[in-house]
Amino acid sequence: MKKIKILSLLFILLFIFGCNDYLTRDPLDEITDTPEFWNEENNIRTVAIGLYDQYFEGWRAGWSRTDWYAETNVADWNDDNAQRVATFFTKVPPTTDNTHWSFVNLRRVNILIDRVGKTTALTEETKNHWLAVGRFFRAMEYFKLVSKFGDVPWYDTPLESTDKEALYQVRQPRTVIMDHVAEDLDFAYKNLRTSDGVDKLYLVRDVAYAYSSKIMLFEGTWQKYNAKNNEYAKKYLTIARDAAKKLIDDGKYSLVPDYKSLTTSISLAGNSEVVIYREYDASVLTHSLMSFQNTENEGSSPSRSLIDSYLSNNGLPISQPENKIYKGDKWFYDEIADRDPRLYATIDTTGIRLEGPQTPYAASGYFANRFVNESLIDDPGGKSSTNITDCPVMKYNEVLMNYIEAAAELAELGGHTLVQADFDKTINVIRNRESTKMPNVILAGNNLSAKGVIINDPLRDSDVSPILWEIRRERRIELAYEGIRFNDIRRWGKLEYADMTLNEKLNLGAWFDKERYMEWYNKKYNPKEPLTLKALEGIKLDREGNAGYIKPITDKSLMRVYAKKDYLYPIPLDQITLYETKGVKLVQNPEWN
Repeated sequence: MKKIKILSLLFILLFIFGCNDYLTRDPLDEITDTPEFWNEENNIRTVAIGLYDQYFEGWRAGWSRTDWYAETNVADWNDDNAQRVATFFTKVPPTTDNTHWSFVNLRRVNILIDRVGKTTALTEETKNHWLAVGRFFRAMEYFKLVSKFGDVPWYDTPLESTDKEALYQVRQPRTVIMDHVAEDLDFAYKNLRTSDGVDKLYLVRDVAYAYSSKIMLFEGTWQKYNAKNNEYAKKYLTIARDAAKKLIDDGKYSLVPDYKSLTTSISLAGNSEVVIYREYDASVLTHSLMSFQNTENEGSSPSRSLIDSYLSNNGLPISQPENKIYKGDKWFYDEIADRDPRLYATIDTTGIRLEGPQTPYAASGYFANRFVNESLIDDPGGKSSTNITDCPVMKYNEVLMNYIEAAAELAELGGHTLVQADFDKTINVIRNRESTKMPNVILAGNNLSAKGVIINDPLRDSDVSPILWEIRRERRIELAYEGIRFNDIRRWGKLEYADMTLNEKLNLGAWFDKERYMEWYNKKYNPKEPLTLKALEGIKLDREGNAGYIKPITDKSLMRVYAKKDYLYPIPLDQITLYETKGVKLVQNPEWN
């Protein structure tokens, strides 16, 4: 499968990447963009697989950074990581940006749709399947564009560089675009095959349902919280709920016993929780995500905000007065005692990692290790850019979280009535995972309870209902470090969570009592040169003295702040100028002028 993918990238260059003149040349392998080429299903499959890396990128390849965990804008523009060097939001519109404002992939997809649509040599089932593949990818591409820029031009044909009038279009309202996306997704899960190729490695109907729940949840909540358009919010949230419900009701998927195995397995083949995954192999394709948490110092590492969001194992927030088992955070081992077991699958529980005493260390003291397979730590497959663990691109647990959030949001809009069964088939299924075993949540009017105690987090935002607050917490914990949090806080209208000056816990790590730690360290490790207070001077705290929360950034001027404009990316300036030369006004996004 992986060799096919790599070869397909070479083939796709011949008729998707290039301009018209490139298409007319005889390629080295004799494949040309002719009607005869598109009459063969295997040729169409090759083209489609060449698009997988764009939409099911997994952990990318080699030393390339993924949005999972840290060190990219999406991974760090949220409240999960404290950072030694803050990731700043874009300050001014870029002169050019071919990474985000790009329609290259859209053209590739439209070529696929156009050519398959014109062939007369395929059976109706075959033709509709590959049209569905193309329309699914078009929905994915437009979702990426809309989520970043809001209003964008709509292109549903493979335009050439000579199509001047059609190329330079005004931006269409995002609701118009997302209605098209909904139509494409609907066509996809009505026409995609239920099975095709290697199980869970190919695009099939279930994948479309899963991504429909994800995409429409994003847009439904965006409309509710940012656009303040409840009509469209209700429309898209209904699609999200129903798509997730389809997978739930089908009963084909179940959670695996070990939560951490989802992100550390050498092979995900046959995994009952995985909807689609990307396969890695030492001889063909490898990545580096495990190495980043195995061999490198973590300049971005779990924030106090993330750690505090994990419940105690009685199902209550650590800040709730009724929670009598929480031992406080003034000593690491007390802090992590009796907590949600998913915390233990996300951070190193042997102790905090500090610059000086430990290598590698973590900026916050908390060392993330959710992607580390302990059996590979000392093997070639666990170091450098030779990681071989498979990536679960889309999982059933996310579908479950998409369902319960969409249902709860719809309930606030009068489009759904929440009942206990909604929680029993989603959050409680997740909590009943063998490695998690957290108390079930029980619907109690406008609240949730655990073990007979109403969950009432004193730190809850006043404008978020108790039920939604706990659903969002569960989502954050279950899907931690999966490149999801940034878009979550954007769609909720809560980007201020990523502001280090507004969210104090974002720039705080573990509580560090230097004298107590020094005494513990010297007793435990009996080093030849005992640890001294002087050796710990470089670790900055949030207060005077030798005890306080680790504070990675102490200069306020270096902290990340957000502005309202940051909810959307800016349009590159060269595009605005180019459109003006064609007599079309490309309007910049709000507050970016």
